[in-house]
Amino acid sequence: MKVLYVVSDPLTSPKGASVRISATIEALRSRGDDVEVFQPSVAAGPEADFLGRMLALRREVASWLSGRRGDLIQFRGIWEGVPAVHWARARGVRSVYEAHGFPSVELEYHYPGLHRRRTLEKIILEERALLSAVDRVITPSRTGRRFLLMRGVPAERVDVIPNGVDVNLFSPAIRPAPDAPPYRLVYVGTLSPWQGLATLVEALHHLRNGPLTELFVIGPTKGVWRRQLLRVARRLKVEPALRLSGPATQPDLVPALRSAHVCLAPLPDDSRNSLQGCCPIKILEYMAAGRPIVASRIAPVEEILEHRSSAYLVRAGSALELARGIRFLLENPAEREALGLQARARAVAEWTVERFRERVAGFMESLAGRPAGPVL
Repeated sequence: MKVLYVVSDPLTSPKGASVRISATIEALRSRGDDVEVFQPSVAAGPEADFLGRMLALRREVASWLSGRRGDLIQFRGIWEGVPAVHWARARGVRSVYEAHGFPSVELEYHYPGLHRRRTLEKIILEERALLSAVDRVITPSRTGRRFLLMRGVPAERVDVIPNGVDVNLFSPAIRPAPDAPPYRLVYVGTLSPWQGLATLVEALHHLRNGPLTELFVIGPTKGVWRRQLLRVARRLKVEPALRLSGPATQPDLVPALRSAHVCLAPLPDDSRNSLQGCCPIKILEYMAAGRPIVASRIAPVEEILEHRSSAYLVRAGSALELARGIRFLLENPAEREALGLQARARAVAEWTVERFRERVAGFMESLAGRPAGPVL
């Protein structure tokens, strides 16, 4: 099958989106599909002009599709989705929306100045039109599936395909980190508001009177979110314990995880996470590396982790509870390492890249023989 895959994120970035994109391409090609990938040009326009850049992306996608042939088109956002569905319907080709985030939900985090009623209403209408026109929608979580059903997408057109992790690459250390200070806490990911870094830094403040503890943040550390985080760290007098190391490739991330005493996913209970859903790749990488995890007790996280079985879950948004969870694991090394081993076992049983490929293959087989959907 010839698949056109339209993405707006780079293929080589350590971002979770890029990891998922690369895994999808590999999964499709491993079953013999011919995959042609669209990526936007580097010249995307001023960062502040979000709507201008997205409309330019839409035009670029339409131009790229002109004259191309394929049996199926898959895309990851509404901006590229409109020309993708128009192209598909004009040719009687099936279309798949791989939905990881909706502008109507995320705009207030990225561009609060655009989060106005009129703009939001237009975006919601466009999202609804696209969801009604596309043949199938993929979401990485059951939480995301519930959100799509709330948006009116028929259940038979929604497929849950969670992320996977390379459990051979992300393997445990031969020996755990020494049970002695300085204790090493590790967070992997962006500094965006829906990741809960401010809560994590505040938790570090609550740990200040205990054994020496350092927080290593591995991920993009530029821009306004970095400045905001450093302001919080200075105010709470924990900046000396905060290490911002920048992003790391997956192979480079492995030794950083192996040396961690505790890995962290302090996701807030907000619309970005608990409404539209997510499947954090960082959590799967922590699990595969066999490291103990403290994470927020929110719906998409509980699809992956179980309290006191494969992780220590705490109330989202509570720095005090987060600190208590971290302190409990630091003070109980036997349970700490047991949780890491159980997390690893769960990753091997349920969350491998091989399992991801099986789900993608099953989804593609389910498309065979189905007619294309209505015109947008």
